[in-house]
Amino acid sequence: MDRLFLDSSLIIVFTAVTFVASAADLTKPGPLTDAEWDKVQEHVGLLNKISFFPALLPVIMKHRDALDLTDRQKRVFRGWRKENYQRMVDSMNEIIERRIAFSKSALDPAIGDVELIHEQKMILQLQKELLGLRLSCRKLIVTTFSPSQWDNFAFVLEDYPQFAGLMQ
Repeated sequence: MDRLFLDSSLIIVFTAVTFVASAADLTKPGPLTDAEWDKVQEHVGLLNKISFFPALLPVIMKHRDALDLTDRQKRVFRGWRKENYQRMVDSMNEIIERRIAFSKSALDPAIGDVELIHEQKMILQLQKELLGLRLSCRKLIVTTFSPSQWDNFAFVLEDYPQFAGLMQ
């Protein structure tokens, strides 16, 4: 009974924090230490903030006059969104579908550890690709904004509670 509970607990941890596997060794037997769990939570928090960057592009473009965007900046932001938006949506949908399938498979006694590990690796690869897209958006924003645009951007974000705390 204890072994079944332990295996189920590890599967839940894998599913809940799949994209922060580097924060702790989630494959080891037994529960995470407090330090490992803190590290996992820290990585989840950081990734959640990073995930906002693509969602910021519509806000940036809506307030392009207040931010005093140059024509070049407008073209670059529009180009990034045109090139990457559908890939992001497709990746997110595939991750969701695979997570659901993984959760169902994890409870199927006919599915072995090897298959579960393979599927988890596929999910992690998709999440890595998605993170790469998000980070490319972050880099675009960070490298193109001037100091005065950052000041104006902080002011603009005050009207968007979903981004509260992003500019702290």
